Amino acid sequence: MARTSNNRPAVKDPIILIAEDHLDSREALGALLEAFGFRVIAAVNGAQAVDLARERRPDLILMDIMMPELDGFEATRRLRGFPETCEIPIITLTAMDGARSLALDAGANDFLPKPINSGVLLKKVRSWLSE
Repeated sequence: MARTSNNRPAVKDPIILIAEDHLDSREALGALLEAFGFRVIAAVNGAQAVDLARERRPDLILMDIMMPELDGFEATRRLRGFPETCEIPIITLTAMDGARSLALDAGANDFLPKPINSGVLLKKVRSWLSE
């Protein structure tokens, strides 16, 4: 399998994990990404996101911050601690003011404020998957 410069496998038919507790947001993100050819799996809270990421090893994670059981900051920190998930790009999504620096400090690779601009989201997703 081809490797990228950061030693992750080159992505073919990428899988994106959406970690989002709001059904409408989760479904809208999923429909958008699937319309552009991405495969999508979804988690309804941070704990489920950690479990799914470890089990399915997605190529990229879209991580909401405010979720039940385990927030996105802690889920990101935990994912960075496992060898099988430590290099998966994580884009944090939130409407919370001041969350960008907190998300990056927790280990996120990128940040996107809500409400989500679909064009910006797709550009960021494609950029992280091509690295």
